[in-house]
Amino acid sequence: MTRPSSRKPFPLARWLAGAACAALLVALGREALYLAVEHGAFQPSRLGPLTPEDFGVPSQQSTFDSGDRTLHASFVRAAERDAPALLVYHGDDESLSDWARAQALLYRAGISSFVFDYSGYGASSGHPTVRHLEEDGRQAYQRFLAATAEAPRRYVLGYSLGTGVLLGLSDTLRPAPAGVVIAAGFSSARAAAVATGIVPPWLAPLLPNPWDNEARVHELGLPLLLVHSRSDEVIPFAQAERLARAATGPHRLLALDGLVHNAAIEADEAAIFWSPIAASLRSGALAVAPPAHDARPPAGTPARHG
Repeated sequence: MTRPSSRKPFPLARWLAGAACAALLVALGREALYLAVEHGAFQPSRLGPLTPEDFGVPSQQSTFDSGDRTLHASFVRAAERDAPALLVYHGDDESLSDWARAQALLYRAGISSFVFDYSGYGASSGHPTVRHLEEDGRQAYQRFLAATAEAPRRYVLGYSLGTGVLLGLSDTLRPAPAGVVIAAGFSSARAAAVATGIVPPWLAPLLPNPWDNEARVHELGLPLLLVHSRSDEVIPFAQAERLARAATGPHRLLALDGLVHNAAIEADEAAIFWSPIAASLRSGALAVAPPAHDARPPAGTPARHG
């Protein structure tokens, strides 16, 4: 009768089995941490009462499908048939109502604009996740193309949270836009999580990094305009500088002074924010500063100095 072997497992095999179990636990913990952070990172804003009509501009309010979700959009067509067009990927805690003033300013600057609400934002159905927002962004781009078939040039703009959404799907946009505007953007999802206080700095390296804007900007071959206020109280200006250093294609960093993070939609700062961007969109050369005489506030808006 053969006696069962009393030999102990080879030490390396035991170590590998233990390491595999530890790695699995770390991976599960990392995924649980990511899901918790993702759940807390998005702050959907409900739809307010304002539309571009409240600022004297006609608009087309519509809906479209993204997966099993229904998204809401606002399109303002410029008066000129050959006007450039801009698709906006807006920020967190915002909705179409917050962007009504900006759409009116762009209209008066001779630029068509299309803004949409992500899943769970405004009156759009569903709930926000990284995957949902990128799906939403791809569907919105197709709707934007259909709405602006006569536009000679189409641009896309990501604002704050929207910079991650836009750059995360930028290589899937077909046909490619004429250029990309990254405004109040972050260098990575990890850096944004630290800057906004969602996680402490020591915890950030443990998180997945779904939106690595530095890497995306490095790979982006389209003309790029980076816009950031030195006074941004949410995302430090240094993150825009990191993006500018990472860019390898034609690009320009437009540094603004004295404006808050949400300047694009703030009543007393929106005209100042949009003036140089509108000039660049009209010129057709995002990476080149337009002539000084063309950097004017959109018609009907007061100038501000200081």
